[in-house]
Amino acid sequence: MHIEVNIYRDRMELISEGENMTVRPATPYSTKRLLVGTFKPAEECLKDGLEKIGAFGFLKRKPTLIMIPCELNDGGMSEVEQRCLTELGLGAGAIKVEVL
Repeated sequence: MHIEVNIYRDRMELISEGENMTVRPATPYSTKRLLVGTFKPAEECLKDGLEKIGAFGFLKRKPTLIMIPCELNDGGMSEVEQRCLTELGLGAGAIKVEVL
């Protein structure tokens, strides 16, 4: 299963097989300067979205995620930000993560 994850300040939009879902974290994960300023709430938000969109289940393969930061990316993303989003996706249960 391939899932596109559009990441905004304290909101994620997941798109898979024509289905769209928006999830919000219980605790904000963005800060004034960083799209993902606190890792754990962002990871929990992504896990919640993946479960709701049906990415996990009996006999289902782990999903492949395409992570797209939609805010706070003027001038491109740093290597640290790309690594953060990759680790976020892998920590949420993806088998492969691509950051655009």
